[in-house]
Amino acid sequence: MGRNRKTYSESFKKEVAVEALKEKTPVAELATAYGISPSMVTTWKKAFLNGEFSKELQKLRKELEESKKIQEETFIELGKHQLEVAILKKKLNIKD
Repeated sequence: MGRNRKTYSESFKKEVAVEALKEKTPVAELATAYGISPSMVTTWKKAFLNGEFSKELQKLRKELEESKKIQEETFIELGKHQLEVAILKKKLNIKD
């Protein structure tokens, strides 16, 4: 009969990886505290550093790109409106 493989949530893996990165506790002690193998701690630590737990990070990057795009479009619109105001002031002989 085969062994059932235990699965861990991404948040649990991140928690362990962050603790390992703090280096306050040796990997062996950290592994014992969380009930996992030291090699798993090291694997998750490397994965965290490589951005493999990045669903949230990818989401944030996408939101940042969208925000930058909106900001750029807003600046373009603002420039157009400022140009229109300047043209109208010139036509109407209005001085600042």
